[in-house]
Amino acid sequence: MTKIVIIDTRTEEAKKIVEFLKSTNYAKVVDKEPNAETIQAMEEVEKGNVNSYQSVKELMSSLKKKNSVQD
Repeated sequence: MTKIVIIDTRTEEAKKIVEFLKSTNYAKVVDKEPNAETIQAMEEVEKGNVNSYQSVKELMSSLKKKNSVQD
């Protein structure tokens, strides 16, 4: 199983955690900044601006309607 963890490294404690993880055999640290679109999407999720669906059928129906696609 793979997990992605985002660590805000503005604090010394966070920087130490990242350095510790780099020293292990079971963690891979990727230093990559998300682009503006990804940052905006993460901010929207934090604000609770997300869509929720009860089923895949409901999701697909919503996507088709949004994109003017007929069955």
